[in-house]
Amino acid sequence: MAENLWGLTAQQMRKLVQSREVSRVELVRAHLDRLENVNSSINAVVEPRADQVLAEAEAADRNHADRSGLALDGIPLSIKDHFDVQGMKHTEGLPALADVRSPADEVVIQRLKAAGAMIIGKTNQPDLQIRWNTISHLYGATRNPRNLENTAGGSSGGDAAAVAAGMAPIGLGLDYGGSIRVPATFCEIYGLRPSAGRTPAVPSLPPFDSPPTVDLMASIGPLARCVEDLWSAYQVIAGAHPADPATLPIPVSRSEPGAVRPRVARMVDQTGAKVSPEIVARLDAVARILQEAGYEVVDAAIPNARRAPEVWAELIGTELMEAGMPVFGDKLGESNRQHIEALFGIYSLGKDSRRFIQAFEERRKIVREAALWMEGYPLVLCPVAGMPTPSLAFDHLLDKAQTLHLFDQMRNIPWVNLMGIPSVALPNGIQIVGRRFHEAQALEAAAAVERVIGAASVAAL
Repeated sequence: MAENLWGLTAQQMRKLVQSREVSRVELVRAHLDRLENVNSSINAVVEPRADQVLAEAEAADRNHADRSGLALDGIPLSIKDHFDVQGMKHTEGLPALADVRSPADEVVIQRLKAAGAMIIGKTNQPDLQIRWNTISHLYGATRNPRNLENTAGGSSGGDAAAVAAGMAPIGLGLDYGGSIRVPATFCEIYGLRPSAGRTPAVPSLPPFDSPPTVDLMASIGPLARCVEDLWSAYQVIAGAHPADPATLPIPVSRSEPGAVRPRVARMVDQTGAKVSPEIVARLDAVARILQEAGYEVVDAAIPNARRAPEVWAELIGTELMEAGMPVFGDKLGESNRQHIEALFGIYSLGKDSRRFIQAFEERRKIVREAALWMEGYPLVLCPVAGMPTPSLAFDHLLDKAQTLHLFDQMRNIPWVNLMGIPSVALPNGIQIVGRRFHEAQALEAAAAVERVIGAASVAAL
């Protein structure tokens, strides 16, 4: 059985471990063997952790009786380079940080380990995570295991590729502008971006604090090949922590059995998004599945739909161009630096603080009006990207017109970040967006879709 273990879901693996049909060592070895066999072709895992994780698995097997009930007992995980794992490199994809190591686990890693997870390695990301592609100045590009000529997406592309390739059933990413949803859907797996304030960002390496948009718009979340595995990892990492003042102590729970299905708004291009006919067809297919599952699906759009992604770009762009790039711009690789300058340079509000404050005021208006609107439409069904998975070079050294076209294709992504709300990316390019702290409704709708389209398969490599 060992050679097939990497094709199972995390919960299937856990049942085998708990019943002692498979040891944790066998499970970890199967994934390390898979990593050894396929990682060279996709460059997803940039720092394996073989010796340490095998020692941890051996210790866990010796203490089997003490691990009953652990939600992720024995489950191999991949972890994005950005997160602090004790003793491992934390490079942010930059040669200048190639020798930096984390002195301790950050809080979400502590929670995953306490739940029994086994970290097999760190995965690739673009420089400082600022890209919808995974091209690292230090580690190179990550390729899509479904098609090696295509991008794995970004910025959590290493994790998405690792999960899709069977190197881990669950990965850990971060979504500040689509960085979980884009790679999940490009690699044809599932991904959850929780609400801002739901999962704590508490690093062990400085900087310990971030610009204001991070608290409002970023969140840590899982990637997996099925919805139930998203649930398992999400419930482990969610919860307030005093070292992250943006997190709130709101319980995580599923809906009551028999709860009324929330109304779903089908939104296509009202954000100004350029959406290909193929993606529209996939959107319509998901809408039909939800209707057959008892959801009312109607055509509707959030208020201020077109401005929402632009306000996101203005706020993020101003922070990046005025505060970030003067500090770290010279450490970026050419392709990553040019991408940031081209995209966010267009939308940056410059040095006038009044314009920046006005953009925050406009953000509050957009969030307030959309939140009121979502009381009548608790779920929004829309594309992630406006095109099928593109080639590896889709965002390389674009001019201004090409950059604006790319942003237009991605407009259905950042309005979710602007509002700080949750979204589940499906393997077919579509996302289900929920109200803030209502992850359960979005996940349950995604599970209804999964019952028809199935869990994601492992890529044949």
